[in-house]
Amino acid sequence: MTDLDKALADIDEIKSRLAQSSPFLGLGPAALAASGALAFGVAAVQSLIPGATEPLPYFVGWVATAIVAVALIGAEMLRRSRRHHAGLADHMIREAVLNFVPAGVAGAALLVFFARSAPDELWLVPGLWLILVSLGIFAATRSLPRAIALAGAWYLFAGVTVLLLAAADHAHSPWHMGLPFAVGQLLVAAIVYRAPEAAHAR
Repeated sequence: MTDLDKALADIDEIKSRLAQSSPFLGLGPAALAASGALAFGVAAVQSLIPGATEPLPYFVGWVATAIVAVALIGAEMLRRSRRHHAGLADHMIREAVLNFVPAGVAGAALLVFFARSAPDELWLVPGLWLILVSLGIFAATRSLPRAIALAGAWYLFAGVTVLLLAAADHAHSPWHMGLPFAVGQLLVAAIVYRAPEAAHAR
Protein backbone atom coordinates (compact mmCIF):
# COMPACT_ATOMS: atom_id res chain seq x y z
CA MET A 1 0.00 0.00 0.00
CA THR A 2 1.44 3.37 -1.02
CA ASP A 3 1.47 6.41 1.24
CA LEU A 4 -1.32 7.91 -0.87
CA ASP A 5 -3.48 4.79 -0.49
CA LYS A 6 -2.87 4.78 3.25
CA ALA A 7 -3.77 8.46 3.52
CA LEU A 8 -6.99 7.91 1.56
CA ALA A 9 -7.86 4.92 3.73
CA ASP A 10 -7.26 6.99 6.87
CA ILE A 11 -9.49 9.79 5.55
CA ASP A 12 -12.23 7.28 4.76
CA GLU A 13 -11.95 5.84 8.27
CA ILE A 14 -12.20 9.31 9.82
CA LYS A 15 -15.28 10.10 7.72
CA SER A 16 -16.89 6.82 8.77
CA ARG A 17 -16.30 7.59 12.44
CA LEU A 18 -17.71 11.08 12.03
CA ALA A 19 -20.77 9.67 10.26
CA GLN A 20 -21.35 7.19 13.08
CA SER A 21 -21.26 9.91 15.72
CA SER A 22 -23.17 12.65 13.87
CA PRO A 23 -26.95 13.21 13.77
CA PHE A 24 -28.43 12.17 10.43
CA LEU A 25 -30.39 14.94 8.72
CA GLY A 26 -31.25 13.05 5.56
CA LEU A 27 -34.72 11.90 6.53
CA GLY A 28 -37.40 14.22 5.24
CA PRO A 29 -40.84 14.47 6.87
CA ALA A 30 -42.61 14.90 3.53
CA ALA A 31 -41.51 11.53 2.12
CA LEU A 32 -42.12 9.80 5.45
CA ALA A 33 -45.66 11.19 5.66
CA ALA A 34 -46.28 10.27 2.02
CA SER A 35 -45.25 6.67 2.72
CA GLY A 36 -47.76 6.55 5.58
CA ALA A 37 -50.52 7.92 3.38
CA LEU A 38 -49.56 5.38 0.71
CA ALA A 39 -49.91 2.50 3.20
CA PHE A 40 -53.35 3.71 4.23
CA GLY A 41 -54.42 4.08 0.60
CA VAL A 42 -53.23 0.59 -0.35
CA ALA A 43 -55.09 -0.90 2.61
CA ALA A 44 -58.28 0.92 1.56
CA VAL A 45 -57.97 -0.30 -2.03
CA GLN A 46 -57.24 -3.90 -0.98
CA SER A 47 -60.24 -3.90 1.34
CA LEU A 48 -62.51 -2.97 -1.58
CA ILE A 49 -61.19 -5.28 -4.30
CA PRO A 50 -62.54 -8.86 -4.23
CA GLY A 51 -59.74 -11.40 -3.90
CA ALA A 52 -57.13 -8.82 -2.93
CA THR A 53 -56.64 -10.47 0.46
CA GLU A 54 -55.64 -13.80 -1.05
CA PRO A 55 -51.97 -14.49 -0.21
CA LEU A 56 -50.45 -13.78 -3.64
CA PRO A 57 -52.14 -10.42 -4.45
CA TYR A 58 -51.97 -9.39 -0.79
CA PHE A 59 -48.21 -9.79 -0.44
CA VAL A 60 -47.42 -8.63 -3.98
CA GLY A 61 -49.33 -5.46 -3.18
CA TRP A 62 -47.45 -4.84 0.06
CA VAL A 63 -44.04 -5.66 -1.36
CA ALA A 64 -44.72 -3.20 -4.19
CA THR A 65 -45.87 -0.63 -1.62
CA ALA A 66 -42.65 -1.09 0.35
CA ILE A 67 -40.56 -0.61 -2.79
CA VAL A 68 -42.36 2.62 -3.68
CA ALA A 69 -42.06 3.89 -0.09
CA VAL A 70 -38.33 3.12 0.03
CA ALA A 71 -37.88 4.90 -3.31
CA LEU A 72 -39.70 8.00 -2.02
CA ILE A 73 -37.76 8.11 1.24
CA GLY A 74 -34.47 7.27 -0.49
CA ALA A 75 -34.83 10.01 -3.09
CA GLU A 76 -35.46 12.64 -0.42
CA MET A 77 -32.65 11.19 1.69
CA LEU A 78 -30.17 11.63 -1.16
CA ARG A 79 -31.27 15.20 -1.80
CA ARG A 80 -31.21 16.28 1.83
CA SER A 81 -27.96 14.49 2.63
CA ARG A 82 -26.14 16.20 -0.23
CA ARG A 83 -27.39 19.54 1.07
CA HIS A 84 -26.85 19.07 4.81
CA HIS A 85 -23.91 16.67 5.09
CA ALA A 86 -21.76 17.83 2.14
CA GLY A 87 -18.58 15.72 2.01
CA LEU A 88 -19.93 13.26 4.58
CA ALA A 89 -23.14 12.57 2.63
CA ASP A 90 -22.12 9.17 1.24
CA HIS A 91 -20.90 7.95 4.62
CA MET A 92 -23.98 9.26 6.43
CA ILE A 93 -26.30 7.56 3.94
CA ARG A 94 -24.37 4.31 4.21
CA GLU A 95 -24.58 4.33 8.02
CA ALA A 96 -28.31 5.11 7.93
CA VAL A 97 -29.07 2.40 5.38
CA LEU A 98 -27.03 -0.23 7.21
CA ASN A 99 -29.30 0.17 10.23
CA PHE A 100 -32.27 -1.06 8.20
CA VAL A 101 -30.68 -3.56 5.80
CA PRO A 102 -30.73 -6.49 8.27
CA ALA A 103 -34.43 -5.93 8.99
CA GLY A 104 -35.22 -5.69 5.27
CA VAL A 105 -33.29 -8.85 4.41
CA ALA A 106 -34.87 -10.72 7.31
CA GLY A 107 -38.35 -9.59 6.22
CA ALA A 108 -37.79 -10.81 2.66
CA ALA A 109 -36.36 -14.10 3.93
CA LEU A 110 -39.37 -14.67 6.19
CA LEU A 111 -41.79 -14.12 3.31
CA VAL A 112 -39.90 -16.55 1.06
CA PHE A 113 -39.65 -19.15 3.82
CA PHE A 114 -43.34 -19.07 4.72
CA ALA A 115 -44.45 -18.95 1.08
CA ARG A 116 -42.36 -22.01 0.19
CA SER A 117 -42.40 -24.08 3.36
CA ALA A 118 -45.39 -23.02 5.47
CA PRO A 119 -47.98 -21.22 3.30
CA ASP A 120 -50.71 -21.83 5.88
CA GLU A 121 -48.73 -19.71 8.33
CA LEU A 122 -48.34 -16.65 6.10
CA TRP A 123 -50.71 -14.80 8.43
CA LEU A 124 -47.69 -14.42 10.76
CA VAL A 125 -45.71 -12.32 8.28
CA PRO A 126 -47.38 -8.88 8.68
CA GLY A 127 -46.87 -8.90 12.44
CA LEU A 128 -43.30 -10.12 12.10
CA TRP A 129 -42.59 -7.41 9.52
CA LEU A 130 -43.79 -4.75 11.95
CA ILE A 131 -41.53 -6.13 14.68
CA LEU A 132 -38.55 -6.10 12.29
CA VAL A 133 -39.26 -2.45 11.44
CA SER A 134 -39.21 -1.66 15.15
CA LEU A 135 -35.79 -3.32 15.47
CA GLY A 136 -34.47 -1.28 12.53
CA ILE A 137 -35.71 1.94 14.14
CA PHE A 138 -34.18 1.05 17.51
CA ALA A 139 -30.88 0.32 15.74
CA ALA A 140 -30.96 3.82 14.20
CA THR A 141 -31.65 5.74 17.41
CA ARG A 142 -28.01 6.74 17.87
CA SER A 143 -28.10 8.93 14.74
CA LEU A 144 -31.74 10.06 14.81
CA PRO A 145 -33.71 12.20 17.28
CA ARG A 146 -34.14 10.46 20.64
CA ALA A 147 -37.91 10.57 20.32
CA ILE A 148 -37.63 8.17 17.37
CA ALA A 149 -37.65 5.41 20.00
CA LEU A 150 -41.37 6.15 20.40
CA ALA A 151 -41.89 5.08 16.79
CA GLY A 152 -39.88 1.93 17.45
CA ALA A 153 -42.11 1.19 20.45
CA TRP A 154 -45.21 1.79 18.30
CA TYR A 155 -44.09 -0.68 15.64
CA LEU A 156 -43.25 -3.28 18.30
CA PHE A 157 -46.64 -2.84 19.97
CA ALA A 158 -48.42 -2.92 16.60
CA GLY A 159 -46.56 -6.05 15.53
CA VAL A 160 -47.49 -7.98 18.66
CA THR A 161 -51.09 -6.72 18.42
CA VAL A 162 -51.39 -7.78 14.77
CA LEU A 163 -50.06 -11.24 15.63
CA LEU A 164 -52.66 -11.60 18.37
CA LEU A 165 -55.50 -10.39 16.13
CA ALA A 166 -54.47 -12.54 13.16
CA ALA A 167 -54.14 -15.62 15.35
CA ALA A 168 -57.92 -15.64 15.78
CA ASP A 169 -58.79 -16.35 12.14
CA HIS A 170 -55.45 -16.42 10.21
CA ALA A 171 -56.89 -13.80 7.82
CA HIS A 172 -54.79 -11.45 5.69
CA SER A 173 -56.36 -8.14 6.65
CA PRO A 174 -55.21 -5.08 4.67
CA TRP A 175 -55.63 -3.00 7.81
CA HIS A 176 -53.16 -5.18 9.71
CA MET A 177 -50.58 -3.59 7.43
CA GLY A 178 -52.14 -0.28 6.46
CA LEU A 179 -53.03 1.17 9.86
CA PRO A 180 -49.78 0.34 11.71
CA PHE A 181 -47.61 1.64 8.89
CA ALA A 182 -49.76 4.74 8.34
CA VAL A 183 -49.62 5.68 12.02
CA GLY A 184 -45.97 4.68 12.35
CA GLN A 185 -44.72 6.62 9.35
CA LEU A 186 -46.73 9.70 10.28
CA LEU A 187 -45.29 9.48 13.79
CA VAL A 188 -41.73 9.25 12.42
CA ALA A 189 -42.46 12.20 10.11
CA ALA A 190 -43.72 14.29 13.05
CA ILE A 191 -40.68 13.42 15.17
CA VAL A 192 -38.25 14.28 12.38
CA TYR A 193 -40.09 17.52 11.64
CA ARG A 194 -40.09 18.66 15.26
CA ALA A 195 -36.52 17.59 16.08
CA PRO A 196 -34.13 20.50 16.84
CA GLU A 197 -31.61 19.18 14.30
CA ALA A 198 -34.23 19.08 11.56
CA ALA A 199 -35.46 22.55 12.43
CA HIS A 200 -31.91 23.86 12.24
CA ALA A 201 -31.39 22.11 8.90
CA ARG A 202 -34.52 23.70 7.42
